[in-house]
Amino acid sequence: MRILDRRRQRDTGLLVCVTAFALVLLGNVQHGLAKESYSPATEVAPSAELIELGKATFEEQCVVCHGPEGQGQGPAAYLLFPKPRNFVTARYRIVSTWDGVPTDEDLYRTISRGMPGSAMPSWGHLPEETRWGLVHYVKSFAKRPWTIEPPLEPTEDGDMGEGVIRLPPEPAYTADTRKRAAKLFLEQGCAGCHGTTGRGDGVKEQIDDDGYPTQPRDLTLGIYKGSPDAESVYRRITAGMPGTPMPMSDWAHGSDAWNLTRYVLAMSSEGARARYEMPKLDIVATRVSELPRHADARVWRQAPPSSVHLMPLWWEDGSVGEISVRALHDGEEIALLLVWHDETHDRSTVRPQDFRDAVAIEFSLASDPPFFGMGESAKLVNIWMWKSEMQADLASGYQDIEDVYPDMVVDTYPSIVRSSVDQPMGDARTVGLDPTYIAGWGAGNPVSDPTRPEPVEVLQAHGHGTLQARPPIDQTVEANGLYRADTYR
Repeated sequence: MRILDRRRQRDTGLLVCVTAFALVLLGNVQHGLAKESYSPATEVAPSAELIELGKATFEEQCVVCHGPEGQGQGPAAYLLFPKPRNFVTARYRIVSTWDGVPTDEDLYRTISRGMPGSAMPSWGHLPEETRWGLVHYVKSFAKRPWTIEPPLEPTEDGDMGEGVIRLPPEPAYTADTRKRAAKLFLEQGCAGCHGTTGRGDGVKEQIDDDGYPTQPRDLTLGIYKGSPDAESVYRRITAGMPGTPMPMSDWAHGSDAWNLTRYVLAMSSEGARARYEMPKLDIVATRVSELPRHADARVWRQAPPSSVHLMPLWWEDGSVGEISVRALHDGEEIALLLVWHDETHDRSTVRPQDFRDAVAIEFSLASDPPFFGMGESAKLVNIWMWKSEMQADLASGYQDIEDVYPDMVVDTYPSIVRSSVDQPMGDARTVGLDPTYIAGWGAGNPVSDPTRPEPVEVLQAHGHGTLQARPPIDQTVEANGLYRADTYR
């Protein structure tokens, strides 16, 4: 997210991504900018210069997930579900051909739009030339290069089609054709996986060709790995999704596939599908005379809200899908209001199974920002992370293991406030102990410090696995969170 001074329109170069529930939720944001195009203006043939551009971009932006050899085994791969694509085996899911292989435009559109339902983000903000460079560089990993055959329609005798699937004219979608589509959906295998109402509650125990578990799409949520436009959905139905249990349905090619397309799209709304698109957009920070210190302050009304669409690393039902962001500044400091819906109010990490609610902002001051997933070598990103349990600690006292297991018996550790004779055997609260004997606190770990003054951590990273506390020499960060009516502010 680039923060813009609304009065002077001065770009301060901040790059932000949002994190919630300790998962990195990647979302680009907008206020008043045009949407990127996911379709190319023209197809660009490979060249040595273009492939070199693709290689440089891949190494900067893609290696952390797909790995340097393109085998889908980057350092972040273990955190992701579904898993990153293996470009060496080149079993691509989104194809527009009868042969089960992608066209160059298929790859371009996937790179540009990303793949909702996975952790593959949108790169639609990159120049077209750069995206074409990525297309041709990614293809160079393939163990068995492929070619696109000239278009050939399947025959009534059962001969397979070849090349790009050409779409026949779309017939009118009437009450009668809808009934036929519903009958096909129920009787031709769709309902067996997706369920009779399309909620993905058919056969759920499934495995893809790489041996990973997968489950049928809940068609009512509007999450489409491929583009949700009608032509793309038509090709998903007829070509299937190679490498997954989603089969080819060449039998439907023609009017039946068009009717199924309309029937499936009607299970979700345009608004639901739009929530999972990830355009790269700007947030405008409005200048005010005095910044608010409270989430309910009236001055926030002066800042236009922007809806950030989120992408969890590990996809599952119930993930937070979007967060509202407002920004204000006074010429010296900046304040951001983050609002999101969450039916849980998790504010403890005492037990191993506890999972806090949290939110973070990541930014870079570099003119050429590094990879948004924790930065990269020699290119730091700064992170401000609010944690719900830290705020609960400040509000009602440091939460300790005695609060969860009140009848436990513990050894007596040296206390800085009372002697061991005066300390009951069942009470060894961290706050009253000597930090020397509390490993994390004594070692200077800010997460273990029960005396921290703010429920926010100031962190920095320069690549995956490098996150650390930032020395508080040039930043003062305050945070305050409210939870009401299933909503965090």
